[in-house]
Amino acid sequence: MLAALAVSAFPGKPVKHRYDFNLKGLHHTKCFLGFYYGDKSYVLDSSDVDEKGNFHFSGDSVLPGGVYFVLLKDKKYFEFIIDKEQHFTMSSDTNDFIKFMKVVGSPENQLFYSYLNYAASQYTKLQKIQDSAKTPKEKATAHVKIDSLNNAVKKYKDDFAAKHRDYLLSEIFKAAEYPDVPETPILKNGRKDSSFAFRYYKAHFFDNINFSDDRMVHTPSQVFFDRIKEYFSRLTFQIPDSINAAADYILAKARKSPDMYKFLVNYISYTYESSNIMGMDAVFVHMVKNYYTPQSAVWESPSHLEKMRERADVLEPILIGKPAIPIVLPDTANVMKEMYAINARYTILFFWDYDCGLCQKEMPKMIKWYDSIKGQGIEVYAVEINEADPGKWKDYIKAHKLDWINVADLFHTSNFRHDYDVISTPMIYVLDERKYIIAKKIDVGDLNGILRHDEQIHSGGK
Repeated sequence: MLAALAVSAFPGKPVKHRYDFNLKGLHHTKCFLGFYYGDKSYVLDSSDVDEKGNFHFSGDSVLPGGVYFVLLKDKKYFEFIIDKEQHFTMSSDTNDFIKFMKVVGSPENQLFYSYLNYAASQYTKLQKIQDSAKTPKEKATAHVKIDSLNNAVKKYKDDFAAKHRDYLLSEIFKAAEYPDVPETPILKNGRKDSSFAFRYYKAHFFDNINFSDDRMVHTPSQVFFDRIKEYFSRLTFQIPDSINAAADYILAKARKSPDMYKFLVNYISYTYESSNIMGMDAVFVHMVKNYYTPQSAVWESPSHLEKMRERADVLEPILIGKPAIPIVLPDTANVMKEMYAINARYTILFFWDYDCGLCQKEMPKMIKWYDSIKGQGIEVYAVEINEADPGKWKDYIKAHKLDWINVADLFHTSNFRHDYDVISTPMIYVLDERKYIIAKKIDVGDLNGILRHDEQIHSGGK
């Protein structure tokens, strides 16, 4: 979906960019100038088309280098490159943008459309070869011809990149090349190194990506963004330590490129802050602590940086693997119950509210689960967060026979809401025997699986 961003030229200011267009077959309508940013596209400007198909976009600022596009109301579009040349003219026909495109004032766009026409002709040849191959012998011959066509296209790109090193199109061509994995070496024991291919592929995954070029952020997602996404999702183990290491590795490459660095810092932080995978908030904390500093995140306001640091400070003590923050609260008889005094293989820290509709819906599941695990070294420490009417809390406990440890902050001495980030209920944390957090903010239905998984880890996977 395209999101609109308003940009206008102010009267009296010099025109820093102007792009004139003429499209045969188009008149009395509106066109839009768009650009790419990571995996998204945005509308930057709009222009009215006259009766002869003429329109233009102009402004008082130099636009960042990248791939842009003109979008028609019928959703058809064509792409072009903006870089050093900020004034040029393009004309074409709505029947075939590529075939009829003429460019004046932008050598890179002339070469861009020469390539697009060449690629289209090669694709037409490929289709004819595939369509004509019917027998096994013809198909075998077709493979040879197709390989020849592909090699010709590759040579075209390689020659172009060698000749026009400073063009964005050269970087795009290079970025399309993935690592070629060499033959797997033989280990001293005579066996092939089974992990070699993966290690090599990952180590050389970004060989052809220029992290020093801010223009790469402003390209279609398949050029740059998809490569970043693949590295994190497929080539990196889905645990915070590995993801943090991957983030550090990539951001070190982009440190000297302001726009790319900003994009990557924001993308990684938001992706793992909003992740539905438990424990990925550790990545967000890592990013805030290391990259959202006044010296590093110069694009952020001091107030926003402070809010992010405050959020990270809340999350850091309750990350998975951290010791649980002590809680000591009174039970229904006003006897203080210390969470750390519970002698159990696992402690389920359960925050709830007798007036919460979702809690009332989930409570029967919790009761049923607790009844099924009694006597197995598991205890529930249930913290009622609503202290408005202790009588209602006690009545609920009696009515539903909640025979686990029930406590509430009746004397208003605890800071558990802040400590455990209790912003909604019900909320469940799972603590091990040492009271270290092994899971958090999960559903009742997840408890058995989490406990089983933890037991397998400690039993050597048996």
